[in-house]
Amino acid sequence: MTNTQRSLHTLFRSLLAAAVLSWAGGAAAVVLDDDNRLDVTLSDGTQVTLYGEAGATRGIKSANYYYLPVNLRLSQRPDRTPEFLFLKFTTEQSAAQGGISGALMHFLMEWGLTPAQEADLAAKLKQQNRNAQLKGAVPMESEGGEAASFQIVSATLTDKGLAPSVVTSGKAPLVPGGKVATASRLTAEGAQLMAATFEKARSITDLSIALNFGYQTLTPAAKGRITFDWSKLEKEGQTFAAEYERKRTGTQSKKSCFLIFCASSSSATYSYSYEETAEQWKFLQEKQVVKFEFQETLSDERVSKIRDAFLQFFLNTMAQPEQPEAQVPPAQDDKAKEEKPNIRTGDKYTYKTSSFKKAFARKTQVFDLNYRIAVKRPYQLVGNLASWYNGVRDNPKCVASVNLNDPFFQHRDINFILDLDAKEIFDEAINYVTVNVRKNRSSGRAFEDRVTLDARYLKEKGINATVTYARGDDRNPDLYEYQAQWSLKGGNVWPANPAWEKGSWEGVTLAPPVVPRTLEVEGDLQAMQESGITRVTVQVHYPRFGQEVEENIHLSPAQGQPLVSKRIFTDRGAKGYAYRLVVNHKTEGKLALPWSAQVGDDYIYAAIPAELLAEVAVKEAAKEAARAAVTGTTEKVLDRFKDVIGGGQ
Repeated sequence: MTNTQRSLHTLFRSLLAAAVLSWAGGAAAVVLDDDNRLDVTLSDGTQVTLYGEAGATRGIKSANYYYLPVNLRLSQRPDRTPEFLFLKFTTEQSAAQGGISGALMHFLMEWGLTPAQEADLAAKLKQQNRNAQLKGAVPMESEGGEAASFQIVSATLTDKGLAPSVVTSGKAPLVPGGKVATASRLTAEGAQLMAATFEKARSITDLSIALNFGYQTLTPAAKGRITFDWSKLEKEGQTFAAEYERKRTGTQSKKSCFLIFCASSSSATYSYSYEETAEQWKFLQEKQVVKFEFQETLSDERVSKIRDAFLQFFLNTMAQPEQPEAQVPPAQDDKAKEEKPNIRTGDKYTYKTSSFKKAFARKTQVFDLNYRIAVKRPYQLVGNLASWYNGVRDNPKCVASVNLNDPFFQHRDINFILDLDAKEIFDEAINYVTVNVRKNRSSGRAFEDRVTLDARYLKEKGINATVTYARGDDRNPDLYEYQAQWSLKGGNVWPANPAWEKGSWEGVTLAPPVVPRTLEVEGDLQAMQESGITRVTVQVHYPRFGQEVEENIHLSPAQGQPLVSKRIFTDRGAKGYAYRLVVNHKTEGKLALPWSAQVGDDYIYAAIPAELLAEVAVKEAAKEAARAAVTGTTEKVLDRFKDVIGGGQ
């Protein structure tokens, strides 16, 4: 096997390993076959798209099928009450004037087939292929990077003058039955506008939600190859920018820009619309920077799939999509989806200069099409509230009006809503959270109460806890106060002495003191083996609950995994972590490299500097650092990088 072939094998093993590891935390790992897709219409008219699992043998289609997210709907309580609330409120003054003072809106959504729909789908799948097995929903990934993968699309709720307070859970649920939450307080004008779109039999309501996902598929195989000539792009980029501008507009501007090449700018990032991004990709092919060479005759549909897959691979590697704020992407009919898959994931794509510099270092990158590559595909599930409102409009538990001057409302509910991030990490890092509430009255004893949310509470009652405050003769206008204390795995509590904070009558979101991060470590196993390195350990130090914690992530040629990942929990206020490489060498023993800070990036490439083994002074310093580490000396590494990483809580 030649060096080029070995490099290609290593590359594709890395890509496939990354595809598998990316499913951690969701459903069972699975990569789908882009050539094995089925579209099924259920008896109730629901359209379902399925993909077969990628088989071990190319050309043989698997009989195991998974369906893409579908059936977006309101969640239901155990008694089948929809989890939707639109509560309009008035005062005596507004009621006398025939209007409303405002409204509260809160609802929970979920996706996935019902048991009856799953049974129907399984039966129809058997009709198409008697050996077919329905394995459930496609294990999804969150799409959008730092951006929220759950979006509210509403002119009313995005207008601070109409909806001064809008809270969402922020993340699309990756598995069927997972929930997303939205809560909003509307002004009088906002409440009337929203109610008008609900009540007047409009064709659509001014509230849509969009869930943005990603999933992995293997591209079709073909005899041929794809070549990325990064050195040509690096050398001729400025020339390409001028030529691209002339071709696009017929003139040359002083601000001619193409990818990261711009005549009058040296920015670290460059943003383009989706349409222009696609045109730039086409121009790269015209200039032979990207070359597709097929050694066999393929159908237009198959060629289109391969080209689209590598455009998506290019965008996943080089760009960051920016999600739209107030519009829903146009729908595609089934025929259009088959002829031209919609790979759009945002209004704009932002290129980073640093990504291109890494690519330029590769000079030329060759992909052998005999191997199928795992590509992350975007997928968006969109629904409008008009589709569900008719089912709740006559339910007084869901839609109601109240007068706040009614004596009944001298009792007020104080709501505490658990952040969905906290719900996800309860079993791994948190036992429970206790909230103490107090409200000073104008006379008499202060009101005091408490509530505890643990795993059992979440299972039985959900993420919302309520404390009811009886106003009585209280005329004190001050808000209530609360303090939250988290019980952590290992028996600790945080914080030890929680401060009292001012609450809000609309509710309080309880956010945990730690947030999850998934660290990915990658290395060149072949280079390690050739250098006599048996293992590389990445030592990571990070703040957790105010303490410095160490985690070790191992890379070894013997394991054959060039990319490994580890989930950690860092203090919410921490910007990053510190790390160093500890190298195990066959003859030199342990060698420890200096510590470095990592901010805003959870990917570490285990690069071994050439001078580590070549220069005696560097090698001896690394050995001494390794000996110090073995002695168990407690070293406060984070103190060195406190200004960069931050102090955590």
